[in-house]
Amino acid sequence: MGEKVFFFIIALSLALGVGYLGSKRKIGFGLAFLLAILNILVGLIAVLWSPKIKSE
Repeated sequence: MGEKVFFFIIALSLALGVGYLGSKRKIGFGLAFLLAILNILVGLIAVLWSPKIKSE
């Protein structure tokens, strides 16, 4: 059971990282995080394809 918790925490941390990257793009944190929870690679690819938010 300890291994499952460890890998869950690692997966959640990676998904939060992808969500953070998505917060600086048009995809946003929420959608990037959701996609990363479903599949980390799909979430990362979606974030990288999403255009950056233009700062004023």
